[in-house]
Amino acid sequence: MAQETVTIKGTKNGLVIILDPSGDFDELKNKLNEKISSARRFFRGAKFTLHSSRSTEETRQLEQICCEYGLVPEPNIGLPQKDPGLAHKRGSVEKKNIGLLPKERKEPCLLLTQNLRSGQKVNYAGHVTILGDVNAGAQIIASGNIIVMGTLRGIAHAGANGDATAMIVAHRLESSQIRIGEVIARAPDKNKPQNYPELAYLSGNKIVIEPYTTPVKTRKKAIL
Repeated sequence: MAQETVTIKGTKNGLVIILDPSGDFDELKNKLNEKISSARRFFRGAKFTLHSSRSTEETRQLEQICCEYGLVPEPNIGLPQKDPGLAHKRGSVEKKNIGLLPKERKEPCLLLTQNLRSGQKVNYAGHVTILGDVNAGAQIIASGNIIVMGTLRGIAHAGANGDATAMIVAHRLESSQIRIGEVIARAPDKNKPQNYPELAYLSGNKIVIEPYTTPVKTRKKAIL
């Protein structure tokens, strides 16, 4: 398998960005720009460190790209340790508990930088963030929040242990079924594609879906 030019891993202290030491430098810069730009809202304000054996000047330029997207340099972030008992099964996605910990929620967070295909399932005790699409037939179950930095067409169940404060956020919310706590709903059909992320949360016994980019008072709500 070809080595990833840029790999971003989450830890409890911030982001570890691992860079290919031998690849073309211009290609490396473009790939770093692409990865951070695709999730700029999520990464903004996060601490990061670069793991790179590139020259001092090249490393400085790569660090500057990260800073331009609002990331904060922190040289003392280490790589997450491997879990010797981690099992990988065909048709499923299982990753080590590597998450970024939101200050207000003391739960681990699983960060996956890939698309989920039909038949794949993520079941995690904590928050789940997908930097990619979740296709129809794929499933995410999380005890905390679910964030999809792409299109969510599969099934998403946030607050699976009964947390009614959990949320589901997706750049495009087209899920066949969303569930928060014990409440189940289906994302509404859209007459035209929307170009903004959406947020789903519980209000009473109803799931409310609204744009994530507008102020709370002006958001247009869809109650399911």
